[in-house]
Amino acid sequence: MAVEKNPFEKIEKVNTDVKEMTQDLPGVDVNVNPEQEEDVAVDVNPDTGEVSVDLNEDAGTVLASIKDFHGNLAEYMDEEELTDLSTTILDNFKSDEESRQEWEQTFERGFDLLGLKLQETTEPFDGACTATHPLIIENAVKFQSKAAQELFPSKGPVKTQVLGNLTPAKEQQAKRVKDYMNYQLTEEMPEYFDETERLLFHLPLIGTAIKKVYYDETLGRPISEFIPIDQFHVSNLVPDLRRADRYTHVIYRSSNDLKKDMNAGMYRDVEVGEPEQEERGMITAKAEQVMGLSAYDEQPYDTTHVLLEQHLYLNLPEPFNSPGGEAWPYIVTVDKSSKKILSIRRNWNDGDSRYIKREHFVSYKFVPGFGFYGLGLIHFLGNLTMSATAAMRALVDAGQFANLPGGFKARGVRVVGDNSPIMPGEFRDVESTGIDLNKSIVPLPYKEPSQVLFQMLGFLATAGQKFADTTEQVVSDASNYGPVGTTLALLEASGKFFSAIHKRLHKSQRDEFKILARINFEFLPPDYPYDVVGGQAQIKKQDFDGRVDILPVSDPNIPSSAHRLAQSQLIFQMASQATPGTFNMKEVYKSVLTSANVDNPERFIIEKPPAQPQDPIADIMMATQSKPIKAFPGQDHDAHIQVKSAYIQDPLNGANPVMKQVTPVLLANIREHMVLRFQEQMGGLMKAQEGQVDQGATMGMIMSESAKQILEANKLKAQGGLDSIEQQNLNLQKQQLELDKVQKGIDAQKTAAELNFKDRELDLKSKEVDIDAMVEAAKIEDAKKKNNDQLTSKVVMDLLKLVGQQDVKQPSINLAPGGSVPTASFMADSSKMGQQMDSGMQAAQAMMLAADAVGGSGPMADVAPPMDKPRDMSSPSISTPTPTEPPASDEQAKKEVFGDVSEEKVGDNTTTEGLEVPEVMTSNFIIDEALNRLQIQDRDKAKANLDVFTEIVAEMESDKNPQAKNPKSTAAGLFQYTKPSLVTAKQRYKNISDRVGIEDMPESIEKAKDARELSEDDQTVLFLADTFEKPGSDKYMKAILEADDYETLTAAAQQLYNELHHTDAKKQENERFAKVTMRVGGRVKTT
Repeated sequence: MAVEKNPFEKIEKVNTDVKEMTQDLPGVDVNVNPEQEEDVAVDVNPDTGEVSVDLNEDAGTVLASIKDFHGNLAEYMDEEELTDLSTTILDNFKSDEESRQEWEQTFERGFDLLGLKLQETTEPFDGACTATHPLIIENAVKFQSKAAQELFPSKGPVKTQVLGNLTPAKEQQAKRVKDYMNYQLTEEMPEYFDETERLLFHLPLIGTAIKKVYYDETLGRPISEFIPIDQFHVSNLVPDLRRADRYTHVIYRSSNDLKKDMNAGMYRDVEVGEPEQEERGMITAKAEQVMGLSAYDEQPYDTTHVLLEQHLYLNLPEPFNSPGGEAWPYIVTVDKSSKKILSIRRNWNDGDSRYIKREHFVSYKFVPGFGFYGLGLIHFLGNLTMSATAAMRALVDAGQFANLPGGFKARGVRVVGDNSPIMPGEFRDVESTGIDLNKSIVPLPYKEPSQVLFQMLGFLATAGQKFADTTEQVVSDASNYGPVGTTLALLEASGKFFSAIHKRLHKSQRDEFKILARINFEFLPPDYPYDVVGGQAQIKKQDFDGRVDILPVSDPNIPSSAHRLAQSQLIFQMASQATPGTFNMKEVYKSVLTSANVDNPERFIIEKPPAQPQDPIADIMMATQSKPIKAFPGQDHDAHIQVKSAYIQDPLNGANPVMKQVTPVLLANIREHMVLRFQEQMGGLMKAQEGQVDQGATMGMIMSESAKQILEANKLKAQGGLDSIEQQNLNLQKQQLELDKVQKGIDAQKTAAELNFKDRELDLKSKEVDIDAMVEAAKIEDAKKKNNDQLTSKVVMDLLKLVGQQDVKQPSINLAPGGSVPTASFMADSSKMGQQMDSGMQAAQAMMLAADAVGGSGPMADVAPPMDKPRDMSSPSISTPTPTEPPASDEQAKKEVFGDVSEEKVGDNTTTEGLEVPEVMTSNFIIDEALNRLQIQDRDKAKANLDVFTEIVAEMESDKNPQAKNPKSTAAGLFQYTKPSLVTAKQRYKNISDRVGIEDMPESIEKAKDARELSEDDQTVLFLADTFEKPGSDKYMKAILEADDYETLTAAAQQLYNELHHTDAKKQENERFAKVTMRVGGRVKTT
């Protein structure tokens, strides 16, 4: 009968016969087959809540299962069944223990070779040498030191990597897992480092070491424990623990600890008898004897209980048997003395239909052997150590005999005193009774220590070290090998043995971390905050869901810091000898410092500023200061190449050994300038040939032809027979310019007569206007007395209408096909328009004089007389009406002729009455200031070129739409100024006006918050002011203003556009620029 105490209060229906009599048991679910109801009797005590379930002999079909999957099944099994199972467990353990006795005896003899115990001997004589050669123990300690440093660095032994697609959530999860497990292993599990060091000392000696990772119910946290090999038994026939059918862990527990475990529910609370004096394993006993501990006491250990925890496959009896009769993995714990089974627990994951065994032990191997147990230094170096020890003892003993020889003396000779050895400088009395001492004392012929024996000892020690590890010797002799690559190769060859061991350690530690991660997933709460330095961190149970791979931080391919440092030095050497720019030197320096175990190496590395275009001398100065230099397009490449080459060849400068670090940087920069020079030559020739090649020619054909021309030209130039490509292009351009000038002269003569005729016609029209004005003045005089104010206004309006009907046209800029100088027709049109404007002004003056003669005081009395000078028609801000577009109103017509007359003072254009006429050309002072500053000689050509440049940029930015708006930003207007850049442009406008003495900014410009609020003229004015004031624009604007042909102008315009106006121009922007310049060029050449 099985009895379960303290059931839940909730009563469930088991079947129709036990309705409301059974309770939901915390340990047992009972499912009764209806056909077997008569075999089951259930009794519930209403007072105590005790439930009794009686199963008859024929109740084999009753199905029972444990609700608590990890519960102790031994609580529900019959004692007879447990006794049979206990016998099986003990027989398995004894079989595995006896199978490795010979293997254990090897260590009994091998531990004597460690030399850990000081001892004296009387054999073969008193004081004979008992020293042991430290070949084995020395290599074991070195291995432990190197391995501990690699497997457990100061920042923690764990790193992580994301499995599957990388997402920000997975990256954060991986970081939480890494941070917590490093905190867990260094803070929450303080035994981890100590147990790992114990393992790393046993491993090289014995060849196999075991770690056990489990959850301790008493401590409430995971435990990582080193298990000595004589406390872990497994058959030598299995290759590894994963495929082993069984293995046993021998556990020593005091009575108090065992009682705690029983109270915590780990074991059954059964009587196991009194603890006994139990012998430890053979290896542990021998090790303690060698170290001089308590191995010689009659009772060296406290009385303990010996528990055998065996992991094996079982087919338990009903109702826990498997349906198919196969064995499932279980963990069975037996008290060895009483043979009582304390616990039986399932050893697979809940819900695993394949019943895969869960791992709790990790096997570390030094070198894999012929079975499960590995091989250690005792196996490899035991015989060498014995031979080396014998040779060393013989040499020491021979040295003692040589230093203090013995011999024979005659019976009648007696030394006064005793027979103790004579001290240095001591003389003793001898009673010889007349006997010759030379004949009465005969020393034995002891030889000096044998040189052959000494050499043999050196050979044995070297052979042992060579087998174990010679990394330190290679590092100490690294200066003799020369290049770092050779040293690294020697390190690789010498460290093969340890490198392979290190990879095995890396794999085993990874298995250990996986077990720990599984325990965290099973036992951590959903959210677990923990304190760290300077704050608090948090880990989630779900972070250990398997999406993050947990790895040791050690690198399996770099087994030691010597390898890592040599590798970093190799990279540094290669980077130092390579072309600058090939290696990321910041990362190279960081790698070297990291290999030297320097924390936070970034604090030693200075961020270098980006290179800037400079003159050759400034580049050399920057290179000497280890600052970056670079070749930029548009620089004088020949000057850079010549100056820097001369500096490198100068024996007092670049050729001086002190400058050897600077020379490679300058040579690399010279190569950059050479490539850019060739690129610019190719670009110029390809552009010149675009209109000369067949339409079917490909870009590759054009490039090939251009490259051939450059090659031939450079060959001739090298021989002194031809100018450079640039000079040849310049000569061709000059010849074309001369032809253009001749053509312009012919055109000027051809149109001279036409211009003269038009001037005469304009004079006649002007006289007609004057006559009409006088007639109107007379009419005003006659009507003055009736309605003086109304008549005066009408006269003014009529005058404005007459002036507005004049055929005054704005001339177009005519760029001849070969150049960009204004044509004669443009100059003639300008002169003609000036005469028309003079005629209009004379008419206006006549009418105002007529009004004054009448004595009126209407609006015309307050209007200032017309300006003495005609408007400058070359400015882009000019806006004159054409015959097809008459003024919309009289007020507009007045503005077209006289300008916008306001009370605000503009410039110095004041009248004698104190009224002001604003300066029509707002951009005049901006253009004139720039032309003066840039020392432009041909101002007419410069202004014409400026008009073309402005038109190109406006069409490029907005298709010449002053109301254009970019939907993706605040860019707006003709030139797509954003709101911040509009503020900058206004400030640059003010800078220019301050320099020329104009204090006030037009209100329309000053108050504008968006470029679309400005007129087209104001937008152009701000664009010119902004462009002329931009840092670095002078060289481009000077090239634009002085350009003699359209191609030169557009090339300079594109450079300025890309470098200063549209700094993030891409390929598609450059293609659009080419199309725009073609359209503008077509219009320029046709006008």
